[in-house]
Amino acid sequence: MALLALASGAGAAPLCDGDGGRCTLETGFYYAETPPRWNGRDPLPVLVHFHGFRELAADVIAREDLREIAGRLGFALVVPQGEGQTWSHPGSPSQLRDDIAFAESLLADLRQRLPVDENRVWSSGFSQGASMVWALSCARPGLFRLSMPISGAFWRPEPESCPPGVRAIRHIHGSNDVTFPMEGRPIRGGLFHQGRILHALTLARRLNACRPPEDDISSTNGALTCRRATGCDRGGYLEFCMHAGGHDFDPSWLEDGFRVLSEMGGESARRR
Repeated sequence: MALLALASGAGAAPLCDGDGGRCTLETGFYYAETPPRWNGRDPLPVLVHFHGFRELAADVIAREDLREIAGRLGFALVVPQGEGQTWSHPGSPSQLRDDIAFAESLLADLRQRLPVDENRVWSSGFSQGASMVWALSCARPGLFRLSMPISGAFWRPEPESCPPGVRAIRHIHGSNDVTFPMEGRPIRGGLFHQGRILHALTLARRLNACRPPEDDISSTNGALTCRRATGCDRGGYLEFCMHAGGHDFDPSWLEDGFRVLSEMGGESARRR
């Protein structure tokens, strides 16, 4: 497929020419926009954002706050559509599609359309989309350089182990989240149950061989109070941030994630 040429100074542009800028795959579709001032040749950082329950990818990628951040930081913004407006990860009430395979096919398709900066491919997700991000971090640890789930985690039965591989995770959660509380909650009369945030973080710490929590480094950035694990395997990263709100997604939180991702990308480039 021909690469999308974007003249210097032009605004963000849809990657595909389908209905509303839709990029179509055999098993679904996604939307993607390239940033302003991209010259159409240089490799681009990529963010794949998984929407929340009952959301539409077209509405998410149309958010001005999200697009402003993508344009200012210069990454391609990619928003896939979940089948049935949700995600079919392990434990999910929905099992409409193999969404692990869908995410893999999306990235393969994206690489045919764009020159991708492989050191800076990351994922974020809100609520059920965050559960999808956690599921991918377990099942396909090398798929994204950094995973940034917001207000969601695994569903029960929670995994006790995952395939080998280094993970980089920055999780954000509200201390007053009652939709996906820290301990999770039962859904549909107890037929399904959200997982525990601390279980996911503990698993990630063990998989990355990070030091115990008492060695974490604390920091505050705006509304977020964070703890970053130390001594993780080379390339591994684990940070847990909390805010005083509820079940919420603020696109400004992605900026710190992009900083972390860029630092990782610089380290990878120096190692080559």
